Amino acid sequence: MHLSKTLAEEAAWKFADENGIDLVTLHPGFVIGPLLQPTLNLTSEAIVDFIKEGKETFSDGIYRYVDVRDVAYAHILAFENPSASGRYCLVEKVTYSSEALKILNRLYPSLNLSAK
Repeated sequence: MHLSKTLAEEAAWKFADENGIDLVTLHPGFVIGPLLQPTLNLTSEAIVDFIKEGKETFSDGIYRYVDVRDVAYAHILAFENPSASGRYCLVEKVTYSSEALKILNRLYPSLNLSAK
């Protein structure tokens, strides 16, 4: 998955350079927040797998979170701001999975996540 994103961005930059297009790329971390669709997206599914099975998405246990509403707003800003250029990493909070579990346990004690 990471390689395909890297290759897609490289192709986009090459295309933009060859065609005189002003390109801005946005790179969100682990996008969380309200869902628009009735089914889980990849990120939400990974969080549920982590809660239910302790299955880590990233081998280092480090998660880079950003709210979906902030990602949407960043797209608007990148479009509307003529000085926007280059690459932007969108991350609000970086935390270990163990810290994420503590936060979830504090917010939703009925999940009883402290034993994991």
